[in-house]
Amino acid sequence: MRLGARKDARGTWFFLMVGAVIGLALGILVSVTTDVPVAPEAGLALGALVGWLSRRVST
Repeated sequence: MRLGARKDARGTWFFLMVGAVIGLALGILVSVTTDVPVAPEAGLALGALVGWLSRRVST
């Protein structure tokens, strides 16, 4: 039973990191094209949040 909990935690971290990386990439793209100064940080935070929420909804 402990192994299953570890696997679920690993999946949550995976979705969190993938969301953060995608959000950061989109934030950098927005920052370069629109000259918004905090777009990468906002993209990173929103991407991580979306990754975490998508994992929570799917389980």
